[in-house]
Amino acid sequence: MADKSKFRESVKEKPSKSSKLFVVAIDFGTAFSGYAYSSRAEWTKVYANKWAGGEQISYKAPSALLLNPDESFHSFGFDAVKNYASFVADEDCQDYLFFHRFKMILKTSLEKRVHRETKCIAENGKSVDAMKVFTLSINYMKEHLFDLLQNKTVGVELTMEDIDFVITVPAIWDDTAKMFMRVAAESVGIKRENLKIALEPEAASIYCQLMHLESDDNSKFFLAGQKVGAKYMVLDLGGGTADITVHQMKADGTLAELVPASGGAWGGTCVDQAFEDFLVELLGEDVIKIFKMDPEYVEDYFDFWQTFEIKKRSFDTSNKDTFLLRLPVGLADIVANKLNKKGDKTKENQEKITSEISMQQVIKKSIFKDDLKYVHGKLQMNYFFFKKMFDPTVKLLTDHLSKLSKDIGKDLKVILMVGGFSECSVVQEAVREILKDKCRVVIPNEAGLAVLKGAVYFGHQPHLISERVARYTYGIQTWPKFDEKVHLQSKRVTMGDEERCRDVFFRFVSKGEKIKPGDKKSYIFNALKPGERALECGVYISTEEDPHYVDERSCVKLGVLEVPLQSVRDKKLELEESLIFGHTELQVTACNCHNKKEYNVTFDLLSPKINFPDK
Repeated sequence: MADKSKFRESVKEKPSKSSKLFVVAIDFGTAFSGYAYSSRAEWTKVYANKWAGGEQISYKAPSALLLNPDESFHSFGFDAVKNYASFVADEDCQDYLFFHRFKMILKTSLEKRVHRETKCIAENGKSVDAMKVFTLSINYMKEHLFDLLQNKTVGVELTMEDIDFVITVPAIWDDTAKMFMRVAAESVGIKRENLKIALEPEAASIYCQLMHLESDDNSKFFLAGQKVGAKYMVLDLGGGTADITVHQMKADGTLAELVPASGGAWGGTCVDQAFEDFLVELLGEDVIKIFKMDPEYVEDYFDFWQTFEIKKRSFDTSNKDTFLLRLPVGLADIVANKLNKKGDKTKENQEKITSEISMQQVIKKSIFKDDLKYVHGKLQMNYFFFKKMFDPTVKLLTDHLSKLSKDIGKDLKVILMVGGFSECSVVQEAVREILKDKCRVVIPNEAGLAVLKGAVYFGHQPHLISERVARYTYGIQTWPKFDEKVHLQSKRVTMGDEERCRDVFFRFVSKGEKIKPGDKKSYIFNALKPGERALECGVYISTEEDPHYVDERSCVKLGVLEVPLQSVRDKKLELEESLIFGHTELQVTACNCHNKKEYNVTFDLLSPKINFPDK
């Protein structure tokens, strides 16, 4: 059996792998963002920053950015929401640019991926480069945390060189989105060597392995009593995505990923959208548009959704009580104004309808009349009616979990639920029901901070993930000698005095293959023409395990690997180009096979000019 106290002490005694004074993690979420940190000397003590927004004190701030009309930074988080609400009421401030919940623009498909020219659309309809939006947001977080740490290191002049940074991304994001976040972070002065990308469910898994180190309470060791080799699933439910990995405890205390990361856009904001759709159907699209866009009500609009977020997470499935939600007075006023205006057309001296009565009348005439009441400013909703708003999202999640658990087998022992949406009892109950009698469901304290704090631990102990599984098949485009027994005739091309086959997929790593950090796969290239200034190689990914050609439907070009060359006189020059797998990001190198000279390699995944094959 796993000796939890022995494991606890062995990990705690290990020094941080970071050479810096602090490790800081930035968790950039769809709905909320925050940062946490710990010192190298006491790396197990992780502190999360607290944000103040009016009467609210939170470990995370809204993922909201406000830019000046010239696209320079104005404010972020609670301040951005508050300032936008005040500016939108001023006709002279209509050119200010407000963005919120913009992270999901990076959740792209293989056929349509983010690039340097991707745009974010502000609330006023104007577009700004997404790279600028992310860069300014990360820069604000960086400056905010630097000031905080500087104040904590009295007598020491702190510099950026004293900090290692970790930025979290969903595991289901592709390499392009990860590079996007890295480029955005590096553009604000975070050096490449001082920055790690952490996968969110991995960070949560590490946290739950080590969270007992924050105190002397051994009961927090969530796999207590499990054998080495036990399998467990990490279900990270955030605002935008459900991000799922399966890990196994190894004898050396590290974690091995067992199946490729999976998931989808099944986060808490899906329930928000379902509730907004309900309001549109109940009150009318014009009412909700006024509530959202009219300067008089904008502040109420954002306050309302902040309140809804709290109520959504605390919605209790145990007692089947009526769901109560206070609606802003402004929303009821809009409904009353609409009804009064309509009434004036039919009866000139009609008595004005109050806000309370207007809401009651709308409900009485709606298809929801049996499930709703409006009393003293509160919407009273039938328990089962409100619960239905979770159903589409929860079904997508539980269907996926059911299939995944069957694929893993009976020895899956624990499902670990983390992320803000995991705090909702509707989701907890659904997951427990679908997996009853199969494994234990665990929701750690502060589930919403598991990723953030785990990312700090990852910065100190990145070796704790010792094995991952490839989500795609990776390979390169090659032009081997044509073989009639192997290759398609349509792929035959003549190059000089040789017959070659074009578009061949040379496989480095197959989908589902286990890879360790640092696994290196190489291929020897020859300069085909004397005098070449650069050697270019297309890198491709596929959803199939064994693709044959790079233009198959399952394949897309990931990027172009470019090696700059001095004038090549000998076309027999051989270069070894390598892809390094197993880390959270794909790495590349190139080397002269004869003199072992290392080349500077450009591997650009963000070019908008990458040509994708027709699907």
